[in-house]
Parts: sequence; structure tokens; C-alpha cells
Amino acid sequence: MKLKVGFFSLTCDEGCSVNVLEVLNNKYFEWKNYLEFVNFRLIKSENEIKEMDIAFVEGVVSTKKDLEKIKKIREKTKKLIALGTCAISGPPSNLRNNFNEEKKREIKEILEKFGFLEKCFTLKEVVKVDGEIPGCPIDENKFIQLIENLIKNARRY
Repeated sequence: MKLKVGFFSLTCDEGCSVNVLEVLNNKYFEWKNYLEFVNFRLIKSENEIKEMDIAFVEGVVSTKKDLEKIKKIREKTKKLIALGTCAISGPPSNLRNNFNEEKKREIKEILEKFGFLEKCFTLKEVVKVDGEIPGCPIDENKFIQLIENLIKNARRY
């Protein structure tokens, strides 16, 4: 049985996804019989949010579109893992939350025009998060360890 996994990016620089891609350069053939990528924009041209075992999500929730997307991902996945500092604690993608009131007033019209929320949110401020892999970008070894543990546990059943 293959684990159905999805990788999703919200507002961020996608550095965590690039690190995952680097890991796959080395581990793909070892893992290919155990993982099915239902969504990963960096390796698949057609992606959708559908039922999956594990969703890995990087970035902050900063737009109405991000908010809808993370809620849909949470509905469709058994486990949701926050990837990286942005998803876990906010910075650097949430830096506008620290702007002074004058700067916030200055950019308010632009934020509204493009569908941005008044502030940025971490994943756990919006949905239930089942695990975290810290770092900016993520620590590749911690990611490998998590995937290998998930594969090992899935093989037991």
C-alpha cells in the first residue's frame, strides 16, 4: 500500500519544497514503491486537492485564497504537517504583521485589492496541525527521518 502524500505551498518562497525536491533526488528510487504524490507542483503538472494520508504545507495564510486552500487540505488529509518556520511560527513570510500602524494604513488598499487578509496566520492558528518540521528551509534529515518512519509504520499494516 502506498501512502498518498501532498505538498502544498501557501505564501512563502517555496524553499522548503526545493529542499524536499533535493531529498527526492537522492531518495526517489528507495521511496517510489511506498509514496504516491497526489499533489506536488514542483514535480507534477496536474495537481488537485484530494483524499490523502499526509499533507505537507509550507508558508503562511495571508490571502483569502490561502485560507480556503488550507481548510480544504485539512478536510482531505488524515495528517497535516507544517513545513518550515513560516508555517510553524510565521517569519519571514509574516513580516508585515510587525508593520507600524502608519505602514499598515499605507498598504491597506493594496492588500484589499489583491485579496490579502489583514494579517498573516500560521497554520495552527487556522487548522489542526499534526506535526512540524522546523527550519528555514526545513532540515532535510528531519524530513527523511519522518518519511522513513511513516513508510515503516505503513508497511506494518
